[in-house]
Amino acid sequence: MNTKSHVVVIGGSFAGIKATEVILSTNKDVQVTMISASSHAYFNVAAPRALVEPKIAEQLFYPVKDKLKKLAPGKASFILGTVKDIKFEDNTVVYEESAGVEHSVAYDYLVVASGTKSHSAAFKLEGDYHLTKDAVLDLHAKIKNAENIIIIGGGATAVEVAGELGETYGTKKKISLYAGSSGPLKSWLPKVSDAATKQLESLNITVVNNVKYSSMEDAEDGKTKVIFDNGESQIVDLAIPAFGVIPNSDFIDVKFLDGQGYLVVDENLTVKQYPNVLGFGDIVSGRPCTIVDLEQIQVSTFQSTVKSVIFGDNGKKKPLKKSPELGLVPVSRNGGVGVLFGWRVPSFLVRFIKSKDFMVSRGAKSFA
Repeated sequence: MNTKSHVVVIGGSFAGIKATEVILSTNKDVQVTMISASSHAYFNVAAPRALVEPKIAEQLFYPVKDKLKKLAPGKASFILGTVKDIKFEDNTVVYEESAGVEHSVAYDYLVVASGTKSHSAAFKLEGDYHLTKDAVLDLHAKIKNAENIIIIGGGATAVEVAGELGETYGTKKKISLYAGSSGPLKSWLPKVSDAATKQLESLNITVVNNVKYSSMEDAEDGKTKVIFDNGESQIVDLAIPAFGVIPNSDFIDVKFLDGQGYLVVDENLTVKQYPNVLGFGDIVSGRPCTIVDLEQIQVSTFQSTVKSVIFGDNGKKKPLKKSPELGLVPVSRNGGVGVLFGWRVPSFLVRFIKSKDFMVSRGAKSFA
């Protein structure tokens, strides 16, 4: 291996930092450059709790530079900038600094770990962390002042947000969850969906099924008009979009992306036409976009591919496996629902593992 091999990592959150950890723990005889639009990583796992306990927001952001220094002093550098283009044939990444000046950096190997963004900046980084931190605090203030709230979405984030709001404001405000399907968490076991509904209803959350969100627009007096696909609409004080994610792939040529904008890779997480380019994390096509998938499934494949592609190890590769049903969803501090390898997780166990503090302390383990 060329001892001066240069690896560029695009992304400074869960996947980008984990990728850098794997590379430097495998062999420190390499130089890593990370490019991210945010100077801080965001432990967004606890975002729903921060909406009702804004004081914990300070604990959710971690300087990326500090993490890189800790991993391997002098072996990892950080560039604060927005990636604008990947020139695959030239092995070059083009990025823009905050002042609007474009630069380029050459690589021997590239890891695309740019992740996804959400419809609300409170749940995912989009740009520098100050924007997300402000979004969390702003949404908290709006929730506190609103009397009629709609949460849009039927996935984990929507259920968690509904649970937090229900526990804190369920007897004081009118709060509805529009699941967009036959029930919340419908991709999991039916009993899990039913349990989530019952727990939410016990917190005075109205769960509305089989009505899909279409759009929203401003209404009079600072209110929001939410329009549904059946032609009906509601005017509320606050609507919280807590559904779906959008891949951060604007800088990638569409020929390398699937129909939804995710990076297409092979079973070893490499781009077929360019084997020196790896994908990792939520940006990878066909993955569930969860931390569990990243840390329990993708990481072993990524590590074996790094050893082979970057460091020339001829050992056996570990093809990417299907992600198992695995997840815990708090519904207030007192419990929640979950699935563990096809088995329903009891509420008390969800409370013990995650609901009590939303795993805030885990942020330091990931990013500090």
